Amino acid sequence: MILENNGRKIIIGGNISEEIEAPEKETEDPKEILYNICQTISEGGYNPISQLVGYIISEDPTHISNYKNARTLIGRIDRDDLLEDMVQTYIESLENQFGKKETQENDD
Repeated sequence: MILENNGRKIIIGGNISEEIEAPEKETEDPKEILYNICQTISEGGYNPISQLVGYIISEDPTHISNYKNARTLIGRIDRDDLLEDMVQTYIESLENQFGKKETQENDD
């Protein structure tokens, strides 16, 4: 019998109990996952932008097509981190387009 607890596998057989370390899962790149989701949604004939906007606003994964498990994949990405990264990237693209402006401090 194999039991898993906190990343450790415990193998129990007969009168023998042995504890081994489970291999660590590779960290998945959220950007790569998002790219794959967009490709899958487009391949299924859907609009990835409208589906992602619906998901981000509502936090409801049913806004994402289930085509080729895209809905399951979106669950691997933290929604708040996704939104933060998207806003940061958008602001950086605006800075590249318009030039970074220095902010002025209020004297209030």
